[in-house]
Amino acid sequence: MSNAPLPPSLAGVPADLPNFQPLLEWIAAEHRPRSTFIDPQWRSLDAWKAAVRPRLAEKLGYAPAVEPVTAEVRGKEERDGFTVETVSIGATPAYRIPARILVPTGRRGRLPAVLALHCHSGRYTWGHEKIVSAPGEAAHLTEFRRGTYGRPWAEELARRGFVVAVIDAFYFGERRLRVEDLAPERIFAEVKDAAAAARKAAPGTPEWMAATNRVCGFYEHHTAKALTAVGTTWAGVHVWDDRRTIDYLGTRADVDPARIGCAGLSGGGFRAALTIAADPRVKAACVTGWMTEFAAQLKHHLRHTWMIYVPGLYRELDLPDAAALHAPGALLVQQCRRDTLFPKEGMEGAVAKLEKIYAKAGIPERFKGSFHDIPHSFPPALQDEAFAWLERWL
Repeated sequence: MSNAPLPPSLAGVPADLPNFQPLLEWIAAEHRPRSTFIDPQWRSLDAWKAAVRPRLAEKLGYAPAVEPVTAEVRGKEERDGFTVETVSIGATPAYRIPARILVPTGRRGRLPAVLALHCHSGRYTWGHEKIVSAPGEAAHLTEFRRGTYGRPWAEELARRGFVVAVIDAFYFGERRLRVEDLAPERIFAEVKDAAAAARKAAPGTPEWMAATNRVCGFYEHHTAKALTAVGTTWAGVHVWDDRRTIDYLGTRADVDPARIGCAGLSGGGFRAALTIAADPRVKAACVTGWMTEFAAQLKHHLRHTWMIYVPGLYRELDLPDAAALHAPGALLVQQCRRDTLFPKEGMEGAVAKLEKIYAKAGIPERFKGSFHDIPHSFPPALQDEAFAWLERWL
């Protein structure tokens, strides 16, 4: 894995950590994932999952006591073809999860449901807004969504007959770092000017958003340190919150708990990969723009958010190994060939490994990897492929 040829765009480019690169490659080889289903020791998919899923949970490091689901509906809005419910879901005694539940109109009985996961994109002031529109929303939000998604895709899913749950992930939207609450004398020097600009600008304006996003981006490292210091992982918090959202969906009279799926782009794709690994209630999923072999990232592609690093996970499972815990659930992985966030070898290797795992499990038809000649995005053409996949398997 570490000796894969470089993409042409990186040929001759020095490693990001040049004198550490030999050490990192050696460690990656020594820590080659030992819990992959491809290993000959595993013959039974069920036995493998029973042994390995607890190891994933241990690495995620976040398992609060499960309490009865509580939810408060704080508002409803009728749209063309669906209703948007604003809901607050109990997660732990310390916090609640803000969510938007999109419910199709004119449908009866229990419906399939999809957890729609928004991206990272460096825009921390938006959460659900990235994939759910609002009347009179700011032009710069509409422009962002058009460039990344082409349309508010959670709404299209609802119109197709799915109940769709969209939460603000931890650190985004209503759950962002409140830059305005930072004590000015304690702000890191690198972002003092940005924090001051955020305090001066009118909330919601492009100037406010740019300054706030810059501060939040810098404070990711401090947040990651704090989460690690208290014995958990950022990914663990995200997976827990996504699973609590599934808990909530299971309480709704309009949702069929046997037909739950999830989908997401980029950071949302990573969340989808780990949520399906952790929770067997998800029966079909689409991971877009975040499926790679980690060792292929070492030389030039570790410039990702802190949210995706799970200490010690690689010794057990690479990302495709973790996603394979979803089997026999149906999994679609969509890769963007012009995605500069990942080396093509890592993307191709991840798809090849998942194909092998699903084939060994005797269910090759339940996995599909598709490659698209586009940059990092989830446009309507890919959405249509994803929606058809969910319709087929839910």
